[in-house]
Amino acid sequence: MSASAEMLLEVGKEIETEIKAASGNEIFIRAQLNSKNIIEEIEVLARGNSYSAPAVINNIMAGEMIIHNHPSGDLTPSAADIRLAAKMAAREVGFAIVNNQADQIYVVVEAGSKKENKKLDKEEVLSYFKKEGKLARELERFAERKEQLVTAEKIINSFNQHQFDFIEAGTGTGKSFAYLIPALFYNNLNQARIVVSTNTINLQEQLINKDLVTLQRVLDFDFNAVLVKGRNNYLCLRKFKNFNKNFENDELEIEEKIFNELNDWKKHTESGEKTEINFQLKNKVWNQIAAESDLCLKTSCPFYSNCFFMQARKKIYKADILIVNHHLLLSDARVKDDTGSADRGILPNFNHLIIDEAHNIGEIATDHLGYPLYQPLLDNWLKRLSGDKKSLLSEIREDIAFTVDSDQKRLRDILDKKIIPTTQKIRDLIPQYFNELKDLISDYKDKKITVNANLKNNPKWKEFHKTAEDLAAYLKNDFSFLQIIYENLYLGLEAETEESEMKIKSSLNRCQDLIKRVEFNLKSEDDDYVFWLESSYYRGSEQIVQKSAPIDAGKFLPDMIWSKLTNVIFTSATITAANSFDYFYRETGIKKAEELKVESPFDYSRQAELLIPLDFPDPGNRNFLKELVLSLKEIISKAQGSTMVLFTSYKMLSYCYNNLKAELEEKGIRILSQSKLSRNYIMQEFRSQYKTIIFGTSSFWEGVDLPGDLLKYLVMVKLPFPVPGEPLYKAKENLLKEKGLNPFYNLALPQAVIKFRQGFGRLIRSKNDTGFIILFDRRVKNRSYGQKFLDSLPQGCPVSEVNQEELLAKIDKNGE
Repeated sequence: MSASAEMLLEVGKEIETEIKAASGNEIFIRAQLNSKNIIEEIEVLARGNSYSAPAVINNIMAGEMIIHNHPSGDLTPSAADIRLAAKMAAREVGFAIVNNQADQIYVVVEAGSKKENKKLDKEEVLSYFKKEGKLARELERFAERKEQLVTAEKIINSFNQHQFDFIEAGTGTGKSFAYLIPALFYNNLNQARIVVSTNTINLQEQLINKDLVTLQRVLDFDFNAVLVKGRNNYLCLRKFKNFNKNFENDELEIEEKIFNELNDWKKHTESGEKTEINFQLKNKVWNQIAAESDLCLKTSCPFYSNCFFMQARKKIYKADILIVNHHLLLSDARVKDDTGSADRGILPNFNHLIIDEAHNIGEIATDHLGYPLYQPLLDNWLKRLSGDKKSLLSEIREDIAFTVDSDQKRLRDILDKKIIPTTQKIRDLIPQYFNELKDLISDYKDKKITVNANLKNNPKWKEFHKTAEDLAAYLKNDFSFLQIIYENLYLGLEAETEESEMKIKSSLNRCQDLIKRVEFNLKSEDDDYVFWLESSYYRGSEQIVQKSAPIDAGKFLPDMIWSKLTNVIFTSATITAANSFDYFYRETGIKKAEELKVESPFDYSRQAELLIPLDFPDPGNRNFLKELVLSLKEIISKAQGSTMVLFTSYKMLSYCYNNLKAELEEKGIRILSQSKLSRNYIMQEFRSQYKTIIFGTSSFWEGVDLPGDLLKYLVMVKLPFPVPGEPLYKAKENLLKEKGLNPFYNLALPQAVIKFRQGFGRLIRSKNDTGFIILFDRRVKNRSYGQKFLDSLPQGCPVSEVNQEELLAKIDKNGE
C-alpha cells in the first residue's frame, strides 16, 4: 500500500490537532485541494468513536475530498469505506484515510474536476414574488406574501450552497411557486436537472398542468417539464399484438365490446397512457397489455421505434424538471441501489431533489423496503410459467423441437422429468403453504401477528416451516433446471428466439425474487426488520400475507438515496411536531439540515374556530360511540351538507354509518362512506351533490382540497394516535427504548400531532374560506400531552369549549 504525506503538507498539523481534540477518535473532514493536488483547507464535519464517525456528505461538491482517520494506524479501507468511496466517486468527490498523526494518507478515490456552478441572483429571483413582479401580472388574485418570500429565499440559498433543507410552510404559503421558480432558474444557469417528488396525484397534476404552465408564460426562458410515470402505465404494442391474436382465437376472457373499445383507443392514442382510457377496464385486462421491464425486448423489439414507453423515456432524459411521486422515486432508488447500476432505474441521474408533501416519505420508504409475500405473487409467476398452451413451458417445448438431435433428448428430459414435475409440486404446495398460515393465525384474535420466538414455538409454525422449506427447495430446483434450459437453448441465439429468451430470463428473475421472499420471511432473523402475518380480505375472500418492514427506514435511506445527492429540499405544511424537526430527522436518517418554519398567511382568528364539546366522554369510555352518534346526528341535520367527518378506524366509521344512515336519508342527507365507496367516487359526488356528508378515515386526513362553501364543517372524532398493538409500531417502540428514548413522546405523539395538523388543514384552503373544526376528543384538555396538539394549531386560531346547544347555534349562525 502506498501512502504519501505530500498532500498533507499544509494541513497535517491542523488535522492532528483536531483528532487530539476528539480524544483520538475518528473525525470526518471536508477538504479543499489546490491545483497541485495539495490539501489547502479543511473543515471538520463530524466526530465519532474509536472505529467510526458520521458520514456528513450533504453538500460535498465535485473536486473536493472527504477524509477520515483510522485510529489504529492501519489505513486499509473497510468494506463500509469502499462503499462510501464508490458513491463519492460517482459525484467526482475524492475519498482518503489518514492516521492519527496525520503524516500518512491513503487515497482510495481521487477527486474529480472541480465544477463551478453559477449561483442564483437572489434579488432577480425574489422579484418574481413581489407585488410589482411578473407573477403578479400573470395571476389574477396574486398577493405579495412575506411567508412566500422567506420560503423562496431559503430555497435559493439551498441551491446556491448545495444544502439539505427542512422547510415547513403552512397552507397558503404558495410553496409550489416558491420552489419551482428558483429550481427553474438554477437549471437554466447550470443545466442541472431537478426532480420534484409529491405524494398525491392532485399535487402532481397541479404542478404539471397549472403551475408550470403558468411559469412557461412568466419566465423569460424556455424549459421542459415532464410528469414521469412507471412503465406499467403504458401500453406495450408487442403484447397487444399477442393479445389481439388471442382474442381472434377466442382465447381471452373479455367482452367483445370492451375489446373493440380498447382496440379503437389503441389506434388513436398518442401517448399510450392508461389514464387516457375513458371506459371501464379491469386491471387484469390492462396487465395483459401493459409494458413490463423484464418483458421488454428494448431495441430488438419490432415495435421499438413506436414504443410509447420509450418515447416517454426520451422526453424524460431531455427534461429540465421531472415531476414524480414518492413511490416512483423510492422504487427507482431501490432498483439502482440493489443492482449497483444507475442505468437500471426509470429516472436519469440527478443531483437536486425537492420532496413536497415530505411528511409521508418515511412511511412510504418503509413500505418499499419490505419483502411481502402473498399467494397471487406466486400464482402469477406460476401461471406465466405453466398455465396454458401459451405458457413459457409450452414455448420451450416448441423451441426444443428446433434444436439439433444430440440436444433434443437431453433438454426434453430436463423439461419432462425435472421442470414439469417440480412445477407441479410447487403448484400443490402454494395453497398448502397459505392454508397452514391461515390455520396458524386462526389461533390468535389479532389480524396481525408478530413472528417471534413464541410464534415459532407453536406446533403449527413448525408444521408450516417444513412446508416453507419444501417450497423454497422446489423453487430453487425449478430455477436450476430453467437456468440449464436458458444456457443451452437460448443464450446467444438469433433474434427469432429473443422473445423466448427474454421470457425465461424474466421467469428466472421472478423465481429468484420469490425464493428470497420465502426464505427472508421464514428465517425472520434480520434485526433491522420486523416480521408479521396479516389477515385481510381481498375480493371477498380472506388472504394471508407475510410482511416484513425495516424498523427504522431512516437507517437505510442515506445510503440508498440521500448520499447520492448534493441538494435536497424537504417541504410540507406539517413536518414538525411540537415545533421540533427531531422526529423528521429520525424518519429520514439525515443528521444535519438547514431548518425553516413558516406560518400560514391565512387569518385563522377570523376564518376558523376549533370547537371542543363540553362534558363529552373520553374515547375509552363505553358510552363514547353512543354519545358520538347522537351528537353527529344533530350536527349533520343542522349543517345539511358541507361536512366531512374524519375517523381513526373503519370499525368506528362503520358503527356511526350504520346507526345514522337510515335516519339521515329520511331527511334527504346522503352519507358518502369510505367503508362503502371509493375515494375518487366520494370526491366527485361530494362536489356535485347538495346535502352530502363524507365519512372518511386514513387517506381523507390529507390530500383533500375542498375550498369555499364545499366544506364548512370538519369533524375529527378522535386524536389520530397510531394503533399501539401493530407489529411495526411495537418494534419501533422497542427500538426507541433500547436507545433510552420514551416511545410515547418520540413516536406516538409526533405521529399523532402531524396527522392531526394534516386533518385540520382540510378546512381552510384559501383566504376566503371560513368554517368550524369540531373535535370530540377531550384529551386535548384533560391530558398533559393535549397542549402539544393545541400548540400545533395555526397562529391565532380560537379554541372554544362549547355545549351541544352552543355548538348547534354556531352552525345556525354560520349558515345564515
